[in-house]
Amino acid sequence: MTAISPIQDKAALRRQLRRARMALPPAYRAAAAHAIARHASRLLKRGKRVGGYLAAGSELDLAEILNAALWRGADVYLPQIPRDSRRLWFTRLGAADRWYLHPRYRILEYAGARLRAERLDVIFVPLLGVDRQGYRMGQGGGFYDTTLAYRRRHPQGGRPLLVGVAYDCQLVDAVPREAWDVRLDYLLTESGLRRLPLAEPMA
Repeated sequence: MTAISPIQDKAALRRQLRRARMALPPAYRAAAAHAIARHASRLLKRGKRVGGYLAAGSELDLAEILNAALWRGADVYLPQIPRDSRRLWFTRLGAADRWYLHPRYRILEYAGARLRAERLDVIFVPLLGVDRQGYRMGQGGGFYDTTLAYRRRHPQGGRPLLVGVAYDCQLVDAVPREAWDVRLDYLLTESGLRRLPLAEPMA
C-alpha cells in the first residue's frame, strides 16, 4: 500500500473540512453567527482594539461581532495584505467609504490607519480546522502564521488574545503541525467560547 505523505494528509483534511462547512444549511449558518456574537460579548469592551476579518466563501460570518464591537465603543481592525510580504497589517474601520479590492487576491480591504497584530488586544482568527490543543489549519497562504510568529515566544498567552472562530464541525482531534504554527488561546463556536487546550470533548 502506498504511504500518504503529510502534504497529502493536509490536503485531504482541508477538502474534508471544506465539504463539512459548505454542507451547513443557511439557517444553521445564520443561527451560528448570532450565537457566536452572543458568546463573544465579554471580549468586546470599550477602548479595546479588536481584530476581525470579512468572511469569504463558507467562513463563519463575523459581521454581528464586529458591529457589536463598534456599538460597545471598541476599535475594529481588519487585515490588510501587503504587496511585498505575508505579514499582515490591520487597518482601523472608520465611517468613511474607503473599501477596495486587493489587486492580487481580489478580496475586500479597508484603507484605514494601520497597526501590527501585536498592538491589538484580541484577534478573531479565521480557520479551516482546529484541534483540541489549539492548533489551527488555515487556507495554506501562511499569512497568519507569519503575522503571529512572535507569539511562539509566548505559548501560554500574550498580546493579542487569539480567538479561533469556527463551526463545531471544524473541530478535529489533530491537525498536521509545522514548527512555525502558533497555538490559539480560545476557540469560539456556536457552542460557546472555550479556553484552549480543551479538556473535554464538545457536546
